[in-house]
Order: sequence, then C-alpha cells, then structure tokens
Amino acid sequence: MSLKDAARKIIVDDMFRPLHIKGEWKILVVDSLGKKIISTCLKMKDMLDNGITLIEDLSKARQPLTYLDALYFVRPSQENIGLIKKDFGDSGRLYKNAHLFFTEIITDEMLIDITKSDIAPFIQTVKELNLAFLPVEERVFSLDNPHAYNDYYGGRMTDKRLDEIAEQLVTVCATLDEAPCPKVRICNSNKECVKKLAEKVQAKLEKYKEADILTANNKSQLIILDRGFDPISPFLHELTFQAMAYDLLSAASGKIDAVKNTYTFDSNREGSLDDNTRKEIILDASNEVWNELRHDHISTVLHRLNEKTAALMTKYANLRGNKDTPTNVHDMKSMINKMPKYKREEANLNSFVKLAEDCMTAYNSGTVETAVKLEQDMSTGFDSNGRPIGERFMRACVPVIVPQSNGPLFTHYQKLRVLILYVLNKKGLGKHLTRETLNKLIEKAEIQREEKAVNNLIDLGINIFGSSDLEDRKSPPRKERDTSGVFETSRWTPVVMDIMEAVVHDKNLDTAHYPFFHAESHTNNDMDMGGITSLRAHGRMQPAIGARVTGPKLIIFVMGSISYSEMRCAHQVSKTQPARNRWEVIIGSDNILTPERYLDELMKLKD
Repeated sequence: MSLKDAARKIIVDDMFRPLHIKGEWKILVVDSLGKKIISTCLKMKDMLDNGITLIEDLSKARQPLTYLDALYFVRPSQENIGLIKKDFGDSGRLYKNAHLFFTEIITDEMLIDITKSDIAPFIQTVKELNLAFLPVEERVFSLDNPHAYNDYYGGRMTDKRLDEIAEQLVTVCATLDEAPCPKVRICNSNKECVKKLAEKVQAKLEKYKEADILTANNKSQLIILDRGFDPISPFLHELTFQAMAYDLLSAASGKIDAVKNTYTFDSNREGSLDDNTRKEIILDASNEVWNELRHDHISTVLHRLNEKTAALMTKYANLRGNKDTPTNVHDMKSMINKMPKYKREEANLNSFVKLAEDCMTAYNSGTVETAVKLEQDMSTGFDSNGRPIGERFMRACVPVIVPQSNGPLFTHYQKLRVLILYVLNKKGLGKHLTRETLNKLIEKAEIQREEKAVNNLIDLGINIFGSSDLEDRKSPPRKERDTSGVFETSRWTPVVMDIMEAVVHDKNLDTAHYPFFHAESHTNNDMDMGGITSLRAHGRMQPAIGARVTGPKLIIFVMGSISYSEMRCAHQVSKTQPARNRWEVIIGSDNILTPERYLDELMKLKD
C-alpha cells in the first residue's frame, strides 16, 4: 500500500467512518498541516461520501453552526488548543459538539487542560491519528517544514523544534503497513544535529512500541542523513521527465506549480477535438501516463509518447474518419458513445506531449544543454568517453562562468550551479580552492550577490577551503556502475541510490559511514503516555492474524531537503526488486526543492 493510500485509509477509517451516520452532516476544522494532508489525500467526493459538508480553517473567523458537530484535525499545540477552547468559550459556541483528532501524540498536560476547561462537556472524541506528514507520492513524504533547512544548517534549530520534527518522522513509521519499529542509522556526520535528532527519534520509537502503535521488525531501517552526505545531486540538471519539468518550467515560465503539482498550458493544438485554449492538469500517480513516464529520460519519454499517440489513433481510427462510415444505427451509437472517452484520452495524452515539448524547448535554449554536459563531467569526474577530466574541467567551465562576447547568456543560477560543482570537484581531487581564487571567479562571473551560496557549503560540513579548524567528513566509496547504454546526459547517480541498493540487496551498508544509532539513555520526562487513558484513543489497531504480511521497510530521511532525482531513486529501487520479501523503500525530507529553490535556501542560510 502506498503512503498516500495508507494516509487516506487512516483518515477515512479512523476519523470519518466511525462518526458517519447516513443523512447527517459534519464540519471539518483544520490547521495548516491538517489542511495540506486532507488536500493531498482526499477529493471533495471523499468528503461528501463521509458526511463532511464544509472544511473550515481553525485560524480564521467562522460562522456559528450550532446544529452540526465539528471534527478537528490539527496538530496538538498550545495555540491550536486555545483556538478550539475559544470555539466553545464565553462568547458562544460555534458547533454542537467537538471531536478532536490530533496529528500526533498530545501531552498529558494538554489533555488535562482540555478536561478542566469549559469545552469538556462538548467533547465526544479525542484521538491521536499519528499522521503528521504530507504523503507527496507513493514512496515520498514531506514534513512541510519550510524553515528547517536554515534551522539545521544556520544554527537556529532549537531542542523543542527538533522534538517536533522527530515526532513527525515517527508518525511516518506508524502510518505504514504493519507499523514497523525500525532500527535507526545515521550518516557519519560532523553535524551535531544529526545525532540529536536520531536520539529523539529513537526514544519516541520505543514509546510508540510500548504503546502498541508500532510493532517490532528485525529488518526495517530508518536512516537519517544530513544534506552534506551528497552535496552534488541537489544542483544538477536531471533529464528524467518529472525532475526536468519541475527544474526548467517552474521558476522561469511558471508553467509548473511545484506546490500544487500542476502544469498549465495552452491546449489549442491543430487537429485536436479539445476547444479549450488554457488547461491545467494535476501531476500525480492517478494519471496513468504521468505515472508511467515521470521517471524516464526525456528521450525515452518522447519515443513512448509517439507510440502512445499512434496507438490511440489506431484504437479510435473509425472516429477520425479513417474507416468506413457506420452503416447501421447500432454501429453509429457505439461510435458516439466512444467519442467522449476518445476526447478525454486524446486531451490527456496531448497534455504530456505539450509538457515534453516545453521541456525540450527550454533544454534547447542554448545554455541548458551546455551546462548539463559540463555538470555530468564534473560530478562524475569523467568525460563521456570515460576519461578522467582532471584539471581539464576548468577550461570547459570558462564559457559558462565568464561572460563571452559572442556566446550564449547563462543565467546567474546556471553560473552558480557550475561554479559550485567546480569547487566540489577541486575538493574531490584533493586540491582545495583558496578564497582568493574563489573571489576572482565570482567577480568574473558577475554573481557577487550569490557568493554566499558557495561560502555556505561550509555549513553543510563540507571543507571547501581545506581549513584545519573544520573536520573534513569522509565520504564512502561510490558503487561502480556500468555506464554503457546510459544516456550521456544522465551518467551521475545520486549517492542515496548506493545506500538504498546496499540495504535492500543485502550488501551490508558500511557501518563505518552509516552506523546504527544506539542512544545511551532515554529520559521519559515529557514523553509519559500514561494518564488520561479513558479519554485518549490511538489511531490504529494492529493487523489481525492471517492479515497480509509485507516486506521490511527502508525509510530514508534527509534533513533539510531532497531533490526530484533522489525521489526517483526510491521508486526505481523498489521497482527492480523481486516480488518475494520485497523491501518497501521510502524517502522523505522537510522539503522537496528544485535546484534553483535549493540555491535560494543556501544563499539565505544564516540570514
């Protein structure tokens, strides 16, 4: 079961269905996270089918509906509890009764506060759903923490905030089939927050297991990585369909909305039966074409779209005038009935043809293609013929970094991406850059405003200048891969692919670089789950005897952000495993960022 399906099942089975009485309607009140979870997992029809007539924002003023019960789906924070109490306060109650559903565990102090307040007589339900994350895709999640990157690496992370993130991460485990309690591993990092987060996660996992929310699992693993484990992947142009579209079409043209996961385009195509000129499609796995092609290289996508177009024309040839006109009423009726389906399939396929065309237009703009080839050489350390590039890459970088009188105009972001890869490549060769050389390159590239992005690599634990006062993290050796038959523009493999394959193929992931975390002690001061048990109910029952048993889970959490190329790895590794005892590979982070948005975060670090 995918993350999205699992989250949807929890919402419907544990929140909506037990309270649903046919013919009765209820209000759903949500906070920011609850609203995003609901919009990610359910459609309006799902809400209506389960008796939800209206969705309201807890933080906004609302009209009284005292004849309806309200379901609250919110995080258990003091602010939210205060707003809920206000809904039933002295100024008059807004709803008939309240059913409280929390995204994660609520403290006993908060429960006591609720029971002693004026709202207590109106409370019919208090339940912890243990669902405090966004299931972005089948195997991808986001904690939706927009400031986390700056908090982790800008030195602003508080113990309280880290505790909240750990709680969110543990709810990912609680949502999965069989709710595994995984072993925790970390990357060998010089960032102290990695160990602190792992310690909090480990303590919460134990508490969830004691409360029978999680089950023991001898093989499942949760690996916590800081962003410095792979500094290269977030910067690269990736030419698989999803990553390419979000990279090239989200910032400059605005055709891709990375938050809503939509593509907007002009659909007026010659010969099309679709008369609308402006369309928007949602890019998610429910669309069969997108689900099939999103992780393929753009060259493969173009070929497959041509095949699909030809197959569609053949399938509905009689509707396009390529066969004899129907001679009887039955055949004519059959043809008419097929037309709406044909129009839907044609419009959907044309949407992705247009998306692929837009991607290629951006790629062939005169700068992206050059940058992509250069990035592949610098990231892998070899040219397309397999020869080590050594110091030759500096000459190749000049046309991109330094403006040429008759050359193409590279954007500041493109220059910055290449410059950072140059810096990382120099470090990889053991020839650290000097600040003086870096300043000269930045001056020639005319990207002084973006200079902070390069300098801030140090805050990821990357010793770019070879400074003696900064411990240089040791990177594990990369897995050797056969690049024959691989597209020249896709030779780089994200480091997380090595990690995933080493675990799921029983290659024994190197414990020197990715040790198992063993906390020395766990305090129970603020994690007591006893107390008002008569009021509290947990979200899930354990699987019944004889229920479907799934394989072990590998959950990878990257602190700060992940890239679309790393998301692709989770799908590909899962797909290539044998069906028997298949590992479920899941990846997530605080945010999912395109290369340009990642550079923005790097520039803003410590601001």
